[in-house]
Amino acid sequence: MSYDALRISLLAARDQRQALLERLFPADFPTTLMLSLNLPGDAKSGARAEQLFVWGEQALSGALPLVRALQGSDALGPFALYHSHLPAREAKLIAMEVENGHPAGRLLDLDIYDASGRQLDRAGLGFPPRGCLLCGEAAVACIRAGSHTSKALKAQAHMVIDAI
Repeated sequence: MSYDALRISLLAARDQRQALLERLFPADFPTTLMLSLNLPGDAKSGARAEQLFVWGEQALSGALPLVRALQGSDALGPFALYHSHLPAREAKLIAMEVENGHPAGRLLDLDIYDASGRQLDRAGLGFPPRGCLLCGEAAVACIRAGSHTSKALKAQAHMVIDAI
């Protein structure tokens, strides 16, 4: 698949996910959570993605009381939407513990929304941005600077997934 075709399919998948999410609001629950994967490179599905997703669901359900709203898979890989009776801020703090508590958590994307659909983020809660998979610096800074090769990031992600 060409770079442009891949880019278009990833953007379309992101837009479709956003549309699914928006249909859930306003919610009868104080918190809605989206679990998706944060994998480097263009391979967003396959055996490793499924292994990571299952691990992520287990880690998440062990940490938070959840009710699954829907699950799917698209060009961005597997994803699921859940509701929780916990307040959104509390759920975000627990989700960050899941993301930070194990190397595989770095490859999860746990987005938390309040009942109105407003997303809670790390910065809004006074926390620093997520660290880079390789060096620990702010991931967004490494991405912008092109600090690491795609090959190195993919190899590290594979190593982390293979260890779970």
